[in-house]
Amino acid sequence: MLISYWENQPTDNPSTLNGFAGTWNFSDHRLVAGPLIDFITEVYDGQQTKFHRIPLEKVNEIMNDVWEGPGSMGKLARLYNQLRKDRFEIREDTEKKDSKWESKTIDQYSDEELKSRVSD
Repeated sequence: MLISYWENQPTDNPSTLNGFAGTWNFSDHRLVAGPLIDFITEVYDGQQTKFHRIPLEKVNEIMNDVWEGPGSMGKLARLYNQLRKDRFEIREDTEKKDSKWESKTIDQYSDEELKSRVSD
């Protein structure tokens, strides 16, 4: 999400997303705005679950936990970007750790490694 975009959106119109001043109480997944869907899905489990499978109670809980009234979309954009960044860093670290343990082919062993394996 573009943080600067949301931080520059008006907050004085309660009928806009960035101007919303109430409590979230979604009754249907189809009523949730796209930027909120991205955020909720990232918070829920890092894009592993399709949005419509996240219980509406959880959707409302997530939104009401972070929403501070008008102007909150900038906060959501920062949180979303940080969660996403953290998720990809964790994935890269895991891939690096996993790659250390890749199996070698016979041609990739040194003569010393082969001799020690044969003598064991």
